[in-house]
Amino acid sequence: MKRFSYVCADPGVPLPGLKGASVHVVSLCRAFQKLDLTGQIHTVRPEAKEIHGFPLIRIDLPSRRKHKSLADRENRLFLARLEHQGEVPDFIYERYSLWHPGGLYLARKLQVPFILEVNSPLPRESQSFRHLANEPLAHGLARLLLCDSDGVVCVSDEIAQWVISERGHDKGVKVIPNGVDEELFNPDNFDRPEGLPPEDIPLIGFTSTFRPWHGTEDLLNAFKVLVDQFQSPAHLLCIGDGPEKSRFQEVASQYGLSDRIHCPGNIPHDEVNNWLSSCSVAVAPYPQLDEFWFSPIKIFEYFCCGLPVVGSEVGQVKDLIPPDHGDLVPIGEIESMALGLKKYLDDPDTARRIGENARRWVLANATWKIRASQVLELIEEVR
Repeated sequence: MKRFSYVCADPGVPLPGLKGASVHVVSLCRAFQKLDLTGQIHTVRPEAKEIHGFPLIRIDLPSRRKHKSLADRENRLFLARLEHQGEVPDFIYERYSLWHPGGLYLARKLQVPFILEVNSPLPRESQSFRHLANEPLAHGLARLLLCDSDGVVCVSDEIAQWVISERGHDKGVKVIPNGVDEELFNPDNFDRPEGLPPEDIPLIGFTSTFRPWHGTEDLLNAFKVLVDQFQSPAHLLCIGDGPEKSRFQEVASQYGLSDRIHCPGNIPHDEVNNWLSSCSVAVAPYPQLDEFWFSPIKIFEYFCCGLPVVGSEVGQVKDLIPPDHGDLVPIGEIESMALGLKKYLDDPDTARRIGENARRWVLANATWKIRASQVLELIEEVR
């Protein structure tokens, strides 16, 4: 296999972009490139002409109606035109979005394998976090794509369970979690950003969108316990942006913690290493959710920066954080989270040793190049 076409028809995923989904798309394509593949990327939201030499091809949508509506938006995505340019690829790889069957159609037209990557059960997710004008169509299209795809990449076991229930069998279904770019994340090669506390002040690292399901409320409460009850001198670094950020900062001010918390906002992905590698420990404080299907990119990046991780005992996080990678804490147990952080802040040698263990593991098991190789193995199996 030498050529691929990557399809991302989700209007919420700009390419390039700072969102985790944007990073995922670019990172996997870059990993294909390291395996000597060439290709092109089809996207609804091209923010440049190319990424790492891959041309970004805009997916054409029908014109908007005069009076915009949710139904019109869904219909436009469903009717989007996807046309391949240039030499026929060896496979088409699509990031699953709610309304787009175009990758499957194009693969059948070109007679090449179609691989669908599923990061969440979108129709079910929509019932909790968004409103759909045509929910039956969303479920029907999901079943069509999951049944007719030659192979399905699932980022977690929980996603695979949903896929198999819709597909009716497990043939061609493979769990391939997220990964990390080891060239971007290296604790031996970083410049400490301005604005952080002096190097003798321990620093807790957190990267995420400020949304309820990422646990920022629990994180802030745990940090308060760490400072007030355990008298820790630590500071907290929160990289990212989102609708809950202003509320987070408001509550931090009420707690008297504003001078201890650093929120640089969204920063370019190739600069995140500078910030994380300045930290002593990292945190993944997921709250109680009805379903947890995530494969947190942040944890792989924490590991690659040589950081021990304190994370909630849930989903794939449980598998990623054995005792030699960090500490698991029960969901919602704020004092336990604070104690887990304190353990590493008070013992830099242990933090360094555990962080080095985590880095060795991620380099051997979970780089994006390894993930891309696993995708190619799946394609060989289903061709």
